[in-house]
Amino acid sequence: MATLATAAIINDAVDNAVSSNATYIVVPNTNYQLLYGTVQPSGSNSVSFVMQANGSNYQLTANCNQGTINGQEPSNAEEAELLNAACQVAYGSV
Repeated sequence: MATLATAAIINDAVDNAVSSNATYIVVPNTNYQLLYGTVQPSGSNSVSFVMQANGSNYQLTANCNQGTINGQEPSNAEEAELLNAACQVAYGSV
């Protein structure tokens, strides 16, 4: 699998979104949008968040330590990037 986006790339995307009053970031290397204001850490390794794809919103949960979304391993590189971005927004370096 390709290397995931770095923390700096994700942090820059959030900073740019905040400065332009956008409610989401485009997850690097995907067609997904992460609504960064919905990212809610839970405990020391879980996070819930809303993402958009194809005009629809999806409420998801992820376990940053186990590397799962809704209890499943990412099925493709885009889901891995989404997991990476949500964990980065929630906890910083992952």
